[in-house]
Amino acid sequence: MTFAGIDVSKTHLDLALVSNSPKPTRLRFPNSPEGRQALLAALAHHNPAWVALEPTSAYHLPLLKLLAENRLQVALVNPYHLAAFRKAKGERQKTDRQDALLLARYAQVYHEDLRAYTLPPETLRELKALVGYREDLAGRERTILNQMEAAEWAGSKEVLALLQKELACVKGLLGEVEARIQALLATLPEAEVLMALPGVGPQVAAAVLALLPPELWGRAKRAASYAGLIPEREESGKSVERSQLSKKGPPLLRRKLYMGALVAVRHDPEMRAFYHRLLSRGKRKKQALVAVAHKLLRRMMGRLREYYATQLDQGVA
Repeated sequence: MTFAGIDVSKTHLDLALVSNSPKPTRLRFPNSPEGRQALLAALAHHNPAWVALEPTSAYHLPLLKLLAENRLQVALVNPYHLAAFRKAKGERQKTDRQDALLLARYAQVYHEDLRAYTLPPETLRELKALVGYREDLAGRERTILNQMEAAEWAGSKEVLALLQKELACVKGLLGEVEARIQALLATLPEAEVLMALPGVGPQVAAAVLALLPPELWGRAKRAASYAGLIPEREESGKSVERSQLSKKGPPLLRRKLYMGALVAVRHDPEMRAFYHRLLSRGKRKKQALVAVAHKLLRRMMGRLREYYATQLDQGVA
C-alpha cells in the first residue's frame, strides 16, 4: 500500500509518498488553486490508501476541503502525536520536506488507527468561523478598555476619543456576530438539546458544536478526551505519581466549558453538590471547576446520545 503525507505552508505544499519501495517519492506544489489541483492529480495517479495532514492555522483548509470532496481518505494528525512520533523515530531535522515524509511514515505505521476526516456541513463551518471571530473581537474589546484606562490616567483626551470610537465599532460587530451565531444555532436541533442543561448557554453550545467534530457528538468519553479534559498520569519507579490535564484539544473549547461550569455550580444543585464534595476532599477551586466542566461536557454528550436514540426510534434520518 501507498501512504501520503502533505506538509502545508502558506506558499507551497510538500507531498511525500511511501510504499514498500525503499525510496520515497517527493513532490512540491504551490499552495494555490492550480497547485492544489495538480497535487490532486498526483494523488489520483499514486492512489494512496491514506493521506495524512497536520493542521496549520488556516493554510490547510482549502486543500482539506478539496481532498474531502474528492473522497480521499484524509487523516488530520494531532501535532502532539506527530511530535511524539518524531521523537520516537529519532528525527532531528525539521524541514517541510522532512515533515511531509514523517506524516507519510506516520500514516504507514498507524493506518489501522487513523480516523478519516469528514467534511462538516456548511452551517458548522460558518459557526466555527464566527465563534473564532467572536473571540477575536472580545479580545480586542478587552484591549481597548485597558488602553482607555491608560489614556485616562495619562490625560490623553484625543487618544481616548479615538478609542471610544473604536470600542463602539467593536461592540457593534460583536452584537452582529452574536446575532449570526444565534441564527445558526436556531437551525441546529442539537443546540436546543444542549441549551436545556443548566450552565449551557449560546456561547457554550456554539463552542461545543463548532469545535467538537460531529462524529464525536454523543460520545462522552471520546469527546472529553478530544477536549483535553482528561488527566494524564505520570508514574515511574519510586517517583511520586502526578496527574494533570492533557490539554490536547482546542483551548477555546476548554475555556467555554470552564465558564459553563461556573454557571452550573451556581444554578444546578447536583453540580453544586459535586463541586463542594471535591472541595471537601482537598481539591483546589480551579481543579474542582475543571472536574465540573468535564462532567458538564459528558452530560451534554449524554443528552445528545439520548436525542439521537429518540430520533432513531421515530425513524427520523
